[in-house]
Amino acid sequence: MENLLKLLVSEAEQEKKRILEEAESYRLGLIKKAQGEAASLREQAEREIQLKARSEIERAKSALVLKEQAEILKAKSQWLDKVFQEARNRLSLFRNDPNYPVILEHLLNEVLKENEELILTLNPKDVVIAERVKAKTGTDFSIFSDEAVDPGVLASTADGRIKIFNTLSDRLERAWPHLVVEVARILWEES
Repeated sequence: MENLLKLLVSEAEQEKKRILEEAESYRLGLIKKAQGEAASLREQAEREIQLKARSEIERAKSALVLKEQAEILKAKSQWLDKVFQEARNRLSLFRNDPNYPVILEHLLNEVLKENEELILTLNPKDVVIAERVKAKTGTDFSIFSDEAVDPGVLASTADGRIKIFNTLSDRLERAWPHLVVEVARILWEES
């Protein structure tokens, strides 16, 4: 019986050893599997972080480009405003140009073509030219002078319902939306 007991104890020891080896193998397999899954999750998280970082960098670059473009547009707009203002300033001095009387006569004739019964308002320096046009054309219109009138003529009907702004600065104002494209092309033409 003692042999039988020894045999049972030996078999129990072997079974215990086999079960412990299987448990250890299973434990090591679980650890290896968990480590593999952890490594895979870490790699996936790193890829996601890198993608997110690249996306944030691209977004920041885009924002900088937009800001830079906005600054460039602002600067260009300021330059265009300066060009417009310079043109206006030069037109206000145009009265001293030797060709100005011919141009004013042309501006007056444009206005008079519309309606002969107009009241014309001109700068006092331009009244003489208007009187000359009045005598030359034989038309009857009233002439008033106002220091504030730019080179050119302002006209209105007697009832004031129709007003015609035919000064050089008014014409520049009306033409500017079309001119600004050409001015911008000249200023920033790609070489």
